[in-house]
Amino acid sequence: MSAEVVPVTRVEGDSPVRHALRRLWSYIRKNAGYYVLCTVLTLAYAGTFVAVPLIVGWAVSGAVEGLPREEILWRCGVLLASALGGSVLRYYSRTLIFNAAREIEYEMRNDLFAHLQRLPQSFYFRWHTGDLMSRCVNDLNSVRLMLGPGVISIIQTPLMFLLAFGAMFSMNWLLALLVLLPYPLFVLIARGFGGAMHSRSLAVQQGLAGMSNHVQEAVSGIGVVKAYAMEGVQHERFGEENETLFRRHLRLVWVSAGMPAITGLLPAASMTMVLIVGVGDVASGVMPIGDFFSFAMYIYQLTFPTFIMGWTVALVQRGAAAMQRMDEVLSIEPSIRDTEDPEPVERLRGEIEFRNFHFAYPGSDRQAVLHGLDLHIPAGSSLGVVGPVGSGKTTLASAIPRIFEVEPGSLFLDGMDVVRIPLATLRAHIAMVPQDSFLFSMTLADNIAYGTPDASREEVRRAALRAQLDKDVEELPAGYDTVVGERGVMLSGGQRQRTALARALALRPSILILDDTLSAVDAETEAAIQAELREVFADRTVVVVANRVSSVRDCDQIVVLDEGRIVERGTDAELVAAGGLYARLAREQQEAEERGAGGQELEAELDALSGEAEARA
Repeated sequence: MSAEVVPVTRVEGDSPVRHALRRLWSYIRKNAGYYVLCTVLTLAYAGTFVAVPLIVGWAVSGAVEGLPREEILWRCGVLLASALGGSVLRYYSRTLIFNAAREIEYEMRNDLFAHLQRLPQSFYFRWHTGDLMSRCVNDLNSVRLMLGPGVISIIQTPLMFLLAFGAMFSMNWLLALLVLLPYPLFVLIARGFGGAMHSRSLAVQQGLAGMSNHVQEAVSGIGVVKAYAMEGVQHERFGEENETLFRRHLRLVWVSAGMPAITGLLPAASMTMVLIVGVGDVASGVMPIGDFFSFAMYIYQLTFPTFIMGWTVALVQRGAAAMQRMDEVLSIEPSIRDTEDPEPVERLRGEIEFRNFHFAYPGSDRQAVLHGLDLHIPAGSSLGVVGPVGSGKTTLASAIPRIFEVEPGSLFLDGMDVVRIPLATLRAHIAMVPQDSFLFSMTLADNIAYGTPDASREEVRRAALRAQLDKDVEELPAGYDTVVGERGVMLSGGQRQRTALARALALRPSILILDDTLSAVDAETEAAIQAELREVFADRTVVVVANRVSSVRDCDQIVVLDEGRIVERGTDAELVAAGGLYARLAREQQEAEERGAGGQELEAELDALSGEAEARA
């Protein structure tokens, strides 16, 4: 992971665009060598640009004056050498500037990805995945185009105009003044089109983000879409997004096409001046015919730079709008970070203590999820956490590795305030198996060894065995080398949970957190896993969050949460004897299991009777 993004101080009265461009300038400064050398080569190229028409006029004048053939050929050779030199200089100046743009794109992409990984989970509750993907791909590409073709045009075109008009003034100041007359209109045209281009480019980028988010959600949730036969509705919604983006693109195209179309008239107006005035001057002998050819060539050569300046304005406006959107993300300060005076700790034993712990989700208008919790978990012991849905069980577990930010002085590990423990050290000693068992699109073995890339195949097999996954592996097409697909689509829900559990067990952490890890496995498999986990629990602190009471019965202590408060605590036997919420949950779940078992027995009997009937028939 790259270093943290360098903060850009916000100046009073700074607009979002200016702040974004000042951030961009920090990247340009780091690659200033490219731009300095490119500017030098561009200056040299501009010299050949202005020299070629002068040499053409020089050669034409020699032919008109009847100079010897050798002299004419010499002048033509000088012309060819100047043209070739200009081509070489142009090639290397562009190579340098495009390399610089790619280098900055590479640095920004690394910084943006690293920054996204540093942002807390609460950030992703507010931002859409498709929007973030659009900023990392589409917006970054627009910034690169601005820093490459955009910057070279900004450097090169004014130089060409300045030198070309200087040469024309030296030959015929009056005609040069007439040629120059239409060009100040470019400033007015650029100002008129520039604002519209920026706002419409920003609208297009936002539309691309919305489209990306819609496609991402539709593809990720394709199973739900098909299950509810919502393909038609999804297609209509996509059509609406596509129509909006299409209209925004058209509005931008109208402006982008209008800019070069209008600016392209400026050289035509200048050429008209040359033909009207210059031909008369040549006929009267006031202007040499060689100078006339040079004037005509300058107008011809300035046609493309004038046209390209209109395109450059559009490129810069789109790049500025894209950089503004990227700056919105890069300017967000991670709320969970290491303190300036972290504890010098290398290893955690696993003692956990909550002291008057309160928690509310950042940016939420809801009241606190957890209220005044006091809880001590000795190192090497196990804690079970149960309670109704929405009671705060997952939030309690997520606070330990600082998935969410916690208040200083409310949570301690080994007697140290958790906010002062370096995040790398903290999370290296904690393995958490969340409710959503996310798997990556790689092999099963790589998923199990995700937290320990250097794990041997034997260690992977041992972790899978403890998670009761080994029998399922035998049925997979390539065993441990089977690619499980996006989000583990090749596996069942129970297999995904057991793979996530195996991943945590492979880490050998000081603290193991199981957040309803076995909800998708059957009772027999759960019992087998718990038998294996007793050995795992022996030398580490374990927090088991569960909806099923059967998952926490063997824990050293159990707490019952209700509406964010601890309402009961004790062992399984003590809580059942107390006859409170825990006892009620245990009783209801046992009755539900018995009804399920009775249903299974009835189904088996019906299958047997059906088989006998078929045999008699």
